Amino acid sequence: MPYPFHSHGMQWEFYYVISDSGCMRDDSGSERIVAGDALLFQPGEAHQLINDCDVDLIVHVVADNPLGESAHFPDSNKYVLESPKRVMIRADHLSYYDGEDG
Repeated sequence: MPYPFHSHGMQWEFYYVISDSGCMRDDSGSERIVAGDALLFQPGEAHQLINDCDVDLIVHVVADNPLGESAHFPDSNKYVLESPKRVMIRADHLSYYDGEDG
C-alpha cells in the first residue's frame, strides 16, 4: 500500500493500471482493478489503491500538484497542509470562533 485512504483539496489524480491487479477503494466501497483500467479522482473524492497480490501492481499516476494543496485522511482524521511547508495535523471539530477573542 503506497498511501492510506485519502482525498485532496485541489488536486486531480488520474491512474492507469499498467500490469497485474489490485483493489481500488473509494467512498462507495472497494472493487477489483486490472491492467488497462483507468481511474480519475477529482478534489474531495477519497481513494486508495491496494496491492493485494504477490506481484507488483504497476500504476501510472498523473496529478496536477497545485500550489497550496491539502489532503485529508478520513480513517485517521489527519490532514496534510502544504502552506508554506508540508505539515501533518489531526483536527477536532470546532466552531468557527473557537479560541478567537472578540
